[in-house]
Amino acid sequence: MSQEVPIVIEKNQEDLKKDAKIRELWMKNICDHDKHAKFKIKETYDFIIVGAGTAGCVLARELIHGIPNINILVLEAGGPNVHANGLISLPCTWFKAFRLYDCDWGYVTQEQKMKSHVNPIKEVTVKKGIPYPRGKVWGGCSSLNAMVYIRGQAKQYNDWAAQGPEYKIWDWDHCLEAFKALENNSRENPDEKFKQLHGFNGLHHVQDPQNGAYDIMSDLIDAAKNLGIPYNDDFNGERQMELEDFRDALKKVEFHPGSEPNGFGKVVAVDVRSYSHVLEIIWDEENQKENIAIGVRYFCNGNVREAFIAPKGEVIICSGAINSPQILMLSGVGPKENLEENNIKVRKELPVGKNLLDHPGCCFIAKSAPNTIHHWSSGAEIGIIHKANVEGKIPCKEDFFDENPDFQTIAMPLQPGLVDGLNVDGILLWSILNVPSSVGYLELNSNNPFDQPRIHLNYFEKSDDLYRMISSLKLSREILKQPPMSTVYNVKEIEISDKTNGDDISDEDWEKFVLEKSVTTFHPSGTVKMAPESNGGVVNHRLQVYGTKNLRVADASIFPYIPSGNTNAPTAMVAWRASRLIIEDYTRKNSL
Repeated sequence: MSQEVPIVIEKNQEDLKKDAKIRELWMKNICDHDKHAKFKIKETYDFIIVGAGTAGCVLARELIHGIPNINILVLEAGGPNVHANGLISLPCTWFKAFRLYDCDWGYVTQEQKMKSHVNPIKEVTVKKGIPYPRGKVWGGCSSLNAMVYIRGQAKQYNDWAAQGPEYKIWDWDHCLEAFKALENNSRENPDEKFKQLHGFNGLHHVQDPQNGAYDIMSDLIDAAKNLGIPYNDDFNGERQMELEDFRDALKKVEFHPGSEPNGFGKVVAVDVRSYSHVLEIIWDEENQKENIAIGVRYFCNGNVREAFIAPKGEVIICSGAINSPQILMLSGVGPKENLEENNIKVRKELPVGKNLLDHPGCCFIAKSAPNTIHHWSSGAEIGIIHKANVEGKIPCKEDFFDENPDFQTIAMPLQPGLVDGLNVDGILLWSILNVPSSVGYLELNSNNPFDQPRIHLNYFEKSDDLYRMISSLKLSREILKQPPMSTVYNVKEIEISDKTNGDDISDEDWEKFVLEKSVTTFHPSGTVKMAPESNGGVVNHRLQVYGTKNLRVADASIFPYIPSGNTNAPTAMVAWRASRLIIEDYTRKNSL
């Protein structure tokens, strides 16, 4: 049976009034119900995982299969994919799924102003606040993203490991073990070198595009080759697409009779609790000397509930680079000044929310001859990874062979609705700064757990970020000038040429274009940094939060340095590595 793609339309005032009215009625019903509620269940689990995104799902799966006779509670603020809109299941509509708040936290960044790098006497506005999508659904952002599998460079993981001898467990060899264990690569007839670097039995399905790229995208490769850019069929980049399903954790269910007279026994399983918004961590208040996590307090179906961990259990935060630091700060772990101004008791002063890393991207758009674009494409079919020039010049051939590239340019079909106001056939070249120098931060706006934190991206605060972005955009222009793009497909750039004098674009015009057009590529990380405490760390090498017990964080927020590529695969890797650390510690506790 055929199914039409759902149409995204803007809500009007009448829609908003209806929403508010239904919420009012729902709230009245909950309050009336509470008048008669006399009992509550004391929930106890071996592990409580906060967040059912990539990290939470991988971690739950590995723990339930790695430790016998345990039960796990996974709390997810959103719902299952099947309860969401139909866009999630369609790869070609990922950019529309990001715009729907039923699967998104709806974050918006703070306005950013700074001195111009080209003309320092001028003040420029980078962004007046941009939507900052974060998945609020089973699978988290992996249910909404463009399905690109990239691990990043070995050098960056070795940099993680260089922070001290105990951090060696995060070097490239250890991380590669996790990548391979997770990966299920479907490439036909792989050579021996490929086999050494990839896994074929994991749950992270990775495949090359079916039937290859179509004509205009294939010819884009030829255009890039004309400039001396080498072809590589395995850089873990855009030419590999990924699908994933870690939910076989839910398939392991056992029952063990309880020993207590009034006990119900113990169900060995993963309990995923949807629409459960975690409010804060529950601490052992009887122990005034230590910060011992004993559970979490959360809001579900109009009620505040509590879940506790067994004596040797742990609370593990897997809520991503925005929500994980917010939960820690609401629980009293974070910057002293920000906590006190929001009337939160400071339990442990740590730089939570600092070190916000992201990959800013800037789009270069060109229209092409009609009927050359396949709109069923999920996009991200071709990737150009290169080193940019720090002076803003077009990269030279030596930059294409540099062992430490800092940019990836994704070539995507220009689909209707992808860019507001443009409904033409064409190509979008998305230059993404993979190794940014600028660092942002986030902080609490209030002690209200439903309030958005203030997100400060600080894009292009460092001048080298700006000039490297200009360099990459200039490369995109040159690629589109090459045959067959300029000849067969009659590709013509738009937007940048509309606002400037054609090829004669000044640095000031480039800066204005970059600051106006740059957006997030949905890769926030680093806000709960894994590092020595003396070096701005929030968690140690085993992902345990400093100054606490029974509390870890395992997601993209722990990245000390952001990987040079899409962050889904590295996030899964971190969760897999975390599971091994947790299993080691749990086994040791039980042997005492």
